[in-house]
Amino acid sequence: MRKLFIALKRHVPATVMTFLLFLAPLFFPSFLLHAENNDLQQLYDSAESEANLEQLVELIESLKNNRISLNEADGDELRQLPWLTTFDVHAIVDYRRDKGPILSLQDLDPVIGKDKVTAIAPYILLNSAPNSPSSALGPQHSALSLYSRLCWETTGRKGIINGAYSGDNYKLYHRLQFSAPHFEAGFVQDKDIGEADIADFSSLSIRAYDFGVIKNAVIGNYRLNFGEGLLIGQSRYFAKGSEPTSSVRLSSKQLSSSTSSSESGFLQGAATTMKLDHVEVTSFYSANHVDAVINKTSGFITSFDESGNHRTALETSRKDNVTETVTGANLLYRYQTGLLSGKAGGTVLSCHYSAPLNKLAPYAAAGDQSSAIMYSLETDCSYGKVSLFAEAAFSEKPNDSSWIAGAEYEIVHGVSMITSLRRYGENYFSPFAGAFAERGVGASNEGGDYVGITAKVSDRLSVGAYYDLFTFPLLDDHCPYPSEGNDCRIFMTWKQSPGVSWNLQLQHKYKEEQANQGSTGTPLWTALPKITNRSRLDCDVDVSGRVHFRSRGEVKKVVNKYQSGDTALFGWLIYQQAGYHVGKFTLKGRVTLFNTDDYDAALYAYEDDLPLTSTLGLYNGRGKSLFILASWQAMERMKLAARYNMAWYSDRDLFGSGNDERATSCPGSFHLGCIFSL
Repeated sequence: MRKLFIALKRHVPATVMTFLLFLAPLFFPSFLLHAENNDLQQLYDSAESEANLEQLVELIESLKNNRISLNEADGDELRQLPWLTTFDVHAIVDYRRDKGPILSLQDLDPVIGKDKVTAIAPYILLNSAPNSPSSALGPQHSALSLYSRLCWETTGRKGIINGAYSGDNYKLYHRLQFSAPHFEAGFVQDKDIGEADIADFSSLSIRAYDFGVIKNAVIGNYRLNFGEGLLIGQSRYFAKGSEPTSSVRLSSKQLSSSTSSSESGFLQGAATTMKLDHVEVTSFYSANHVDAVINKTSGFITSFDESGNHRTALETSRKDNVTETVTGANLLYRYQTGLLSGKAGGTVLSCHYSAPLNKLAPYAAAGDQSSAIMYSLETDCSYGKVSLFAEAAFSEKPNDSSWIAGAEYEIVHGVSMITSLRRYGENYFSPFAGAFAERGVGASNEGGDYVGITAKVSDRLSVGAYYDLFTFPLLDDHCPYPSEGNDCRIFMTWKQSPGVSWNLQLQHKYKEEQANQGSTGTPLWTALPKITNRSRLDCDVDVSGRVHFRSRGEVKKVVNKYQSGDTALFGWLIYQQAGYHVGKFTLKGRVTLFNTDDYDAALYAYEDDLPLTSTLGLYNGRGKSLFILASWQAMERMKLAARYNMAWYSDRDLFGSGNDERATSCPGSFHLGCIFSL
């Protein structure tokens, strides 16, 4: 009882504060004058990982520069707008077929709803010429832009001070972008904190599109996405948990340039998509240098290093130490007969590494472990209010397969659901997979039965939920036996008034992880059940057209069911954010209070950052944090931005560990950015 009282004493005040904070707008609605579009903020908040967030940021930037022609785009191209569901896409296509072009946003309101029209408006065009070959219209004239960003930390890392890191305490980034009708090119240069080479990472991508039968062609760095990502899906931006219905499907463009500073997850070479009537053929070749960890005794690649850090002698020795060669093609056939429409096709891919890779034949005593062939079959068809999708992928080494299949159904207008089954083989392996999964994106060693539903109850209220029953044929290396769990989440959005909106999320998850419940000398590896319950409440308030407030309260409880007894871990977070915009100047800031017992109870929250930059803040420990972000349109073609952030921890004297340790309990950083365009 005493432990319960202490837990309540520590955590209930935060909950009460959150409740009172969010209750205030209910009694002061008279201050709300105008609504501000916060759809982008909510979209970024849905990211479940830093990788997903980075993909979202890059997607939005691409949509800004290449807006989609609403009257010419096919279903796949419309699905690139992350706010649209499968049935929103069908409704737009049906409207065009039955009533002709959509001439105004007002015409679109009854088709997909006013809220979604507001969200996608900055990324679409309505006035494309009939029979235009371009559905993702780029700029109608030449444009050149340069974006530079500089960042440094207020307290240097241990590796910089003791010389273990070869570089200095700053991060530098440059991005040069050129675009013209049917053509674009991008060059990125990046150096992380602690790296010596000012051009540690360089990326070039040149893209041409809509030249006769050539739908898309890229030279340099690019990404591919086919089917549902079981074989190759390098641009997945929705992970499980992001959204009840849309997160299952892979909606990213089949072939796209890679213009981010991420040093992994792309191919390097050339790729092209040719469209011949109902048939599309995408062929690709890549010879990319990747960072790998190689066992000195066997000479085998044991893993790939995707951190992109080249600071120490060891990290530098791994830089580009393996050549990855990939060749392949995807064939897709599109069809439409009355209400029936869809596509079917397949992909074949051959990869080769300059050193043997143990994952290609993990149990083989000898043999060729440096190359493999993989292939997949995919289909997607719709009839009326029903849509079916499936992909099956096969790996030669190891010899195994994975598949996913599902159905989407619009029960009534505004109410849709999705069901899917996934069965990922224990030994299936594709280094390029980006699948829908509970654990990772590799499309291996997992099964799942998933159902999700979303409903627009009224103009003010939307709800959604999903339930996922997942299994792992092999829990882990020390626990090679089956395990199962479940995950359930409820979403709710309520627009109290034109200037106030609420977002609620509730989650319950049961999942097992392997754990040593013995000692180092006498290990006892068992499945450790973890029960997680999490609640999050957001409130957005538009005080005027210039002032916007965003508040969040989140509580998390994790129970680890050890053999010796249950251990409960708690975490909570409260933040208040304010934004102000006037003329050419924008200012935004946030104060966060957090308290978590352990890393298992840590919480995450999206934080606004400089343009083309993504930050998913990790809150672990006890303390408070602050960030301030300012931007100024100094000239017509030049924009300046600055960000300062700092955290104050009351449960530690040092921040970080190893060479990343900083001799302070108050880590902070400064960020400066400049965009210049012609």
